[in-house]
Amino acid sequence: MRTSVALTFLLLLAPAVAEAQVGTPRPAKGDSGRASADSGQSYQTLMADTRTRVPVAPQLGAEGPVPASARMVFTRDSIDWAGALTLSDLLARVPGTYLLRAGGVGRPEPLNFAGRGAASLEVMLDGMPYRPLGPDSVGVDPADIPLGVVDRVEIERWPSTLRVYLYTRAHDRLAARSSIALAAGPDKLAHYEAFLERRFKAGFGVGAGGDYLKVPPHGAATGTFERTGYWLEASFNPDVSHGLVLEYLGNALNRDEFTDVAAAGPRLEGRRGELRARAFIGGKADGTGLRLDLLGSRSAFDSMAVSQTIWSGGAALTYRAPIVSASAMALLANQWTSLDLSARASWTPTALLVVQAEGAYRRHDGGRNTRWAGARAGLELPANLELSASARAGKQVAAPAIPTSPEQDVREIEGALAWSTRRIGVDGRIARTAAFAPPAYQELPGIPVMPDVPASTWLSAGGYLRPLDWITVRGWYAQASSPAPPGLPPRHWSMTGTIRTRLLRTFRSGAFDLKLELGYEGWRPGSLGEDDTEVAVPLAEAHYVRSLVQVAIESFSIFWESRNLTGETAGYVPGYQVPKFSGMFGVRWGFMN
Repeated sequence: MRTSVALTFLLLLAPAVAEAQVGTPRPAKGDSGRASADSGQSYQTLMADTRTRVPVAPQLGAEGPVPASARMVFTRDSIDWAGALTLSDLLARVPGTYLLRAGGVGRPEPLNFAGRGAASLEVMLDGMPYRPLGPDSVGVDPADIPLGVVDRVEIERWPSTLRVYLYTRAHDRLAARSSIALAAGPDKLAHYEAFLERRFKAGFGVGAGGDYLKVPPHGAATGTFERTGYWLEASFNPDVSHGLVLEYLGNALNRDEFTDVAAAGPRLEGRRGELRARAFIGGKADGTGLRLDLLGSRSAFDSMAVSQTIWSGGAALTYRAPIVSASAMALLANQWTSLDLSARASWTPTALLVVQAEGAYRRHDGGRNTRWAGARAGLELPANLELSASARAGKQVAAPAIPTSPEQDVREIEGALAWSTRRIGVDGRIARTAAFAPPAYQELPGIPVMPDVPASTWLSAGGYLRPLDWITVRGWYAQASSPAPPGLPPRHWSMTGTIRTRLLRTFRSGAFDLKLELGYEGWRPGSLGEDDTEVAVPLAEAHYVRSLVQVAIESFSIFWESRNLTGETAGYVPGYQVPKFSGMFGVRWGFMN
């Protein structure tokens, strides 16, 4: 309750702060001329500040180019315009991903990709690992991460793994920046965001903000969910060649034990805290050169009779030149993964070719090791064709926190071919992965057993059609080899139709923006796993429709997002229904100065 009150106060304070920064000074009695002159000069100074760039810490962890088909990038603006409330909403755009949504917003949304279950997702926060903690130490639930604190999301794809790089907000202007978001939905659903960032000429910077979400249960179900994420940062970046960053990301979670028609889920309560420190030296203004980063972190979770703390520290070395880039990182930790070594290198001899190699070695408790090496390449061919391929081989421990989780083979290969023009684009890919034993999802007690997935072939295709500049239809289709392995649908597809116009002939560019989007997702029946009696848990065929309407005038926008428009009763997980019209209506407003 106290956190909610404090966040509400911050929401009310943010626009007042912005207004105070751009407001006209109160004129003194009998001196209106001087006041007008001072006001004009102050306005010019503030506008100059909005155009003045200041150094920020360079991104860490995803250095170097990769083939275009291997990476998806979402900036803060594209996240807001995507109707994404959780990280899962962004992952759903990758062909072949299946999210086991245990109901509507606020419920668990574990990811399954290429049959790897929770082991198919790796998360990096500002370049350092974001490891599973708390009651579920098997895998990161993307639904629990407060997306409002994130400024940029990069998703890198291997044949059986999605690696997500999350970068917190980084303000690069001398003028202060603040933003708020207010949204509400059915059953008193509420979502609030408020952030304030400030940089100074001497190099100092501060930032603070919060992301609050409350989702009451729908219908006769139980299980209210509350998530309060908060972010604090202090930095000193006098120039691009050296700097210090200290940040804290807190995440308080409170989900009552939830029930639906025929299933139940465990309660979740606790607070996770991520304290990160970074010092860097080296590098040039254009991003080239040699840079050294010293890193330290403390990740902690406390509640529900669980108290876990992971201390980690190490260094990263990065080198970048016009056609070559390379990086290496070494981290030591006090438990589960005591040593984490990784390295990657990219070579771009021409604009038509990208070659990248990567490897990792991790030493886990119990004498277990993860070790693999991989390579990928992308080649642009005549007639707007692009050919790419990737392969990995080695060993992987799916859940280092579980002492019985063994080393498993990693053998995978993938090939892709794409063709694109301004109006139309298509791509197809085929991948082959080795047999794997995925860990079960702790958040879904109705599926306590995940059967072994045999060696499988995975097919996917996607594309877009843009008949006019303001109309775009996108979609993807994914299919597993037959017989389909358990854990995800044997056939799965997603499609969106978007109308977006800036009305350039009526308003100046960027002053007005309108987006109308309709999305559709469906799949064929399959199996998600097994119950306690080793009987298969069936996945019924389902079809979901969602919509998004968003209008922006300058930095002020109104959005209305709705999910499950057709009232589909067959859920992503048996027994957990997605409520009809389970979206929200709200506003966002950003301020400079």
